[in-house]
Amino acid sequence: MDKKESKLKNLVAKIKSVKHIEIIIAVIAVVVMLIIYFTTLNPSKSVGEKDTPTSAVKTDYCTQMKNEITDAVAGMCGSSPTVVISWESSVESVIAYITNSSSSGTSSSPQIITVQGTSSPIILKEIYPKALGVVVICQGGDNVKTKLDIISAVSVLLDITPDKINVFPSKK
Repeated sequence: MDKKESKLKNLVAKIKSVKHIEIIIAVIAVVVMLIIYFTTLNPSKSVGEKDTPTSAVKTDYCTQMKNEITDAVAGMCGSSPTVVISWESSVESVIAYITNSSSSGTSSSPQIITVQGTSSPIILKEIYPKALGVVVICQGGDNVKTKLDIISAVSVLLDITPDKINVFPSKK
């Protein structure tokens, strides 16, 4: 037991003698956090499953919102409606940059990460586009109650004012 205690005391003494131990511990903690983050970023894929390009992910937001509104309106009017959404822009990605300072000035470049042989910039966040206006064409679009219900639902789902939403009856 004495040998183990003396070895433990020697180890603690060696650790205490290391200069800037706080910095070393902080670097190790950051590395561990990055490893955990990047291993959970791309979960393992099953056989035959492919990587989704980032441009496809970016357009999915607009398509997803259109599909959700179409489903909601279909539940209210009982038919398959036509929904057209006008978007302000596309999805905008905020990228992490590395800034280098030198005697000649400062320069910044995107922080790049390589995962499974594919290099891409680190995206800090994505800013989704704002809807500018919506047109809904459905059966029952001439019914005042249905029209108001659709306008209310679309207004809440897209966070836009009701005056930017138009509902028209279907000619079918």
